[in-house]
Amino acid sequence: MKYLHHLIDKFILSLIGRSLIILTDKDNRIKKELSYLPENFNTAIAVEKNGPFIVLKKEKTKLKYYGYRYSPKNINLKLYFKDQEFAYQVLSARESIRQAFSEHKLIVEGDLEYAVSLIYILELVEAYILSDQLAEQVLAFDFKRKISRLQLIFKALFLFREKGEI
Repeated sequence: MKYLHHLIDKFILSLIGRSLIILTDKDNRIKKELSYLPENFNTAIAVEKNGPFIVLKKEKTKLKYYGYRYSPKNINLKLYFKDQEFAYQVLSARESIRQAFSEHKLIVEGDLEYAVSLIYILELVEAYILSDQLAEQVLAFDFKRKISRLQLIFKALFLFREKGEI
């Protein structure tokens, strides 16, 4: 059963990373939050510290998805969960990432100022992936989509990751 949890977590993290790349062009809120991050900013997100991280890099106003890396180097901000059960709660949409962050279920290695922007961006991506009813529960305000959920998921599944090292 634990293997299945890892597989699901890995798939959802990949979907989140790929969706974020697509939504960078579509949603002004995400563009605005990205503008607060410095140039060539690298971030890594994982379920657990010793597991694989999805790696994202900001270049100018765009994000690039570099796929999974174990123990990535030269990362400005690492974000991972304290416990696999906490990750499962967030990734299965039983709890928002903002709530998990506020309840100290996430570990942040890096500048907290950038972590807050990243958490908000991840919350928006989470809302795009969820149904309208769940999205309104996750976000505390009326959520308007710039792209349909189905269209986003299909585009994300076929998005290629950038090759090369970070």
